[in-house]
Amino acid sequence: MKNVLIIDDEESLLFSMKKGFEPFMDELNVMTAENGVEALKILESHDVDLVVTDLKMPDMDGFEVIAHLSEHYPGLPAMVMTAFNTPDIEKKLTADRSMKIFEKPVNFDEFTKTILDAVRSDGGDSFGISLSSFMQLIQSEQKTCLLEIRVKNKTGHIYFEDGELINAAYDGLKGEDAVYRLMEFQDIQIGFKKRPNKKIKRLIHSSLMQILMEGMRRIDELRPQSVAESEHPDESPEHNPEETSDEDHEICDPTATQHPNTKGANNMASIKESLEKFKAVDGFMAAGAFSPNGELVTELNTAGINIAELGALANDVLLKAQKATEIMGVGRGQLVHIEAPKAHIFTRCLNESTDYAVTSSGRAHVHLVIVVDKEGNVAMAKMRLENIIMEIAEHFR
Repeated sequence: MKNVLIIDDEESLLFSMKKGFEPFMDELNVMTAENGVEALKILESHDVDLVVTDLKMPDMDGFEVIAHLSEHYPGLPAMVMTAFNTPDIEKKLTADRSMKIFEKPVNFDEFTKTILDAVRSDGGDSFGISLSSFMQLIQSEQKTCLLEIRVKNKTGHIYFEDGELINAAYDGLKGEDAVYRLMEFQDIQIGFKKRPNKKIKRLIHSSLMQILMEGMRRIDELRPQSVAESEHPDESPEHNPEETSDEDHEICDPTATQHPNTKGANNMASIKESLEKFKAVDGFMAAGAFSPNGELVTELNTAGINIAELGALANDVLLKAQKATEIMGVGRGQLVHIEAPKAHIFTRCLNESTDYAVTSSGRAHVHLVIVVDKEGNVAMAKMRLENIIMEIAEHFR
């Protein structure tokens, strides 16, 4: 019999899940915990075959649980429940055996099938913990933390602030280069380190999506070399984490040389040039181009609006609207208009894939947000929105 541990601070949800698995009692034993502290006690006293955890919990949250599993139970499959999810995020996290996530409220039929398939396959089709999936979860939950990444006898650090990737250090590398190097390793342990008192300076300005895509591209191009190095990282001189400099521990070297993705920088410049055309709209306040999972690519802002946060929320509304229109059978929704007391917010999706939830290679998938004040020219804003999203599409193919 397989043991599955489900962790969530909603007692009613745990009760419902435990009852829901009763028809499978002959092959599955469901154990529950209301927080990470309770979960660790169960892990210490029972053989667990699969862990499913919520992310936001008191005492010890889901991120700390996952980090503990990475360090003490590296072969134990884990899945996540979260209230913030998009099809594009889920697609990325479930690729290459990364983490499976369930959007709350949980679809119990899908949940049951996934759990049963995982335990029946003895973990062969289950999902492990990768650095890329862990970082995406941190971003989606807008968490501030300092990660400690251990690769055998070496230690690296990655710092997030409100879900944004700020800085990183590993083996003499700083910023983006450190993240790219850490992404090459498969056998890692992820933990949390107490944040230093002094502010960590920002060396990383690219979005997490851009860094992950560039990191994957580098891994693909250098795969034979990367695999060889990741399997034998200790062939270089020994590195004692206690001897790591203050700069490495606090990742705050402001002079570190960065090597941004030139193509990405050129694309952002071209996209921003296209956004400049929105200034011709009466009442224009701000506009931003976003990836399908809500990450800001570039913006034009004349009103001091937090377009990154606004775009992420609008992006979530748009995806849910698209899902609803597909279910209703009225075709794919492409534009959401939010009328607020002081402004109009338009969110437009262009996805050349035949499936609204999929980003296909070589086909554009981009979201564009424009904010116009209450007395602005709404008709002109919508017209410009349509023209400009078609114009920038080439940069997302």
